Amino acid sequence: MKKFLTVTIAFLFCCSFTACSDNDKSESISSEIPSVAEGEAGEVITPDEDDDEYGLGEYRYSSGGTKLYYDENEYSTELMLTLEKYFTSFEENNYEDYKSCLYPSYIEEMNSYLKENYEYDLETSFQNQRESLSEKMGGDFKITRIKAEKSESDSAESYFAPLNETFGKDYYNEIKDSTEKLHHLKFYVMAEDSEKTESLLVSGFEIVFAEKDGNYYTFG
Repeated sequence: MKKFLTVTIAFLFCCSFTACSDNDKSESISSEIPSVAEGEAGEVITPDEDDDEYGLGEYRYSSGGTKLYYDENEYSTELMLTLEKYFTSFEENNYEDYKSCLYPSYIEEMNSYLKENYEYDLETSFQNQRESLSEKMGGDFKITRIKAEKSESDSAESYFAPLNETFGKDYYNEIKDSTEKLHHLKFYVMAEDSEKTESLLVSGFEIVFAEKDGNYYTFG
């Protein structure tokens, strides 16, 4: 079973996912989580060659116990912790944490758009997203692993195209000109359900983070 687990998770993290079923699941690996200061990530852990998780590569634990897989030459720990906070906000049903991960003007623009066109607000949209994730996991869930890798696209501009249309303006250049850097990446998320069974929650989605004053913000 452990060998199956390693192959399954490695396949989920490394393949295109188009051939993977949403029902592909594996039993959770129990391991001792090192103590990590709140809001930080621990030292890099390299699994031994005979470890069941060796094929998954190096990772760091967050203070929340999430395994974070990323190349620190590409992405900062702060960015990864923001991505984790974004998803744990759904896990914990914490709208304030969710908002703290979003760029302020996005909150304003999206609230106006939703109220004008759908007669509900961003908090309702958050709840809808949370319900969708919960349904996929069969109820409550806990984020266990997040992997980030370079997007196949070299530019974040295409990511903003739908927002340009939604907000009726050149939102991409507005954000580009008001922030220090845009980070475009692809990510994967795994989570445990209430029975401690680990499965793929999000596969190969793209996201953009805007870096400003040492903080990272996203748009969705």
